[in-house]
Amino acid sequence: MTQESIQRIAIVRLSALGDVCHAMSVVTAIQRRYPNAQITWITGPAEAQLVRLMPNIDVHVYHKKSGFKGMFALGRSLKGVKFDVLLHMQWSLRASLLTRVLSAKKRIGFAKSHSREKQHWFVNQLAPEPTGKHVLDALMSLARAIDVPDQSPSWQLSIPDSDLSLPERFVVVNPCGSKVSKDWTLEGYRHLIATLLAEGIDVVVTGGPSAREIQVCNAVSEGFAVRNLVAKTSIASLLDVIRKAALIISPDTGPAHMATIVKTPVIALFALSNPKRTGPYNDQDNVVSVYRELVEEESGKPVESLPWATTVHRSDAMAQLSQDAVMTKVNKVIRELGLVAH
Repeated sequence: MTQESIQRIAIVRLSALGDVCHAMSVVTAIQRRYPNAQITWITGPAEAQLVRLMPNIDVHVYHKKSGFKGMFALGRSLKGVKFDVLLHMQWSLRASLLTRVLSAKKRIGFAKSHSREKQHWFVNQLAPEPTGKHVLDALMSLARAIDVPDQSPSWQLSIPDSDLSLPERFVVVNPCGSKVSKDWTLEGYRHLIATLLAEGIDVVVTGGPSAREIQVCNAVSEGFAVRNLVAKTSIASLLDVIRKAALIISPDTGPAHMATIVKTPVIALFALSNPKRTGPYNDQDNVVSVYRELVEEESGKPVESLPWATTVHRSDAMAQLSQDAVMTKVNKVIRELGLVAH
């Protein structure tokens, strides 16, 4: 494909924050290959706050709760626009239906091996097989379908200063995942914070505005001299906080992947999904995980023989992460980063 043949590109990736972070690196690569193409990205309202930090992206927001009415409204807003290529980056029937309100010559979806919720029914071209196991590699395969060469992930974006009062050097503890099943234990987080403070390391606790996140963040912070920013940051200002941090410790959720964007080291806590597939792309060595043990126990099969997106179903999976395992990794990393003396 030539730059002349691709003038308009549509990206459909609605959620979640972590996967949008991955997709942003792919779109950055596309912009390098097609610098004159007009790129329209349809995404969710929270995710749009991140995408808008990228240059030269026409962002359109789709609210999932708006259903078909919202889809038709989106279609009307882009009436008369004929995309040369639509890259269908979402594994969901809702997103597939949404793509049908957009006019596109080529509709590219994942290879059949990575197609979920019948995505391949809604496209007219399949991407090549991904070159790696990570979600980012799967997303990159869509760009390879339009002659974008494989390359190391990178991000080009403009991050506004949050103007928040922050310690000079600090560690972010982001205790909540997108679901309660992704949260580690209250006792574990409090032990973690107590240990960091005892080492003379300032701690900033972050979380979103939901009632659950406020409750959890307040509970893990209670009685400690930490900066608790729960419900006090936008997506953009949270990204700035993470950018200024020396380290973030988090379960499998958006902020762990936002850290990858700004090159902040991550210690990620995993149990439900395969960190080789959904973990922080550049910090695989710093993942603390019981996924392999739990998924092999549930399935009775080695993890290598299981389907790509197999998850653990037990509700107490994260509680199987021991404090000793987490703190061994934390103590190693804070010393490597020079946060404490060796």
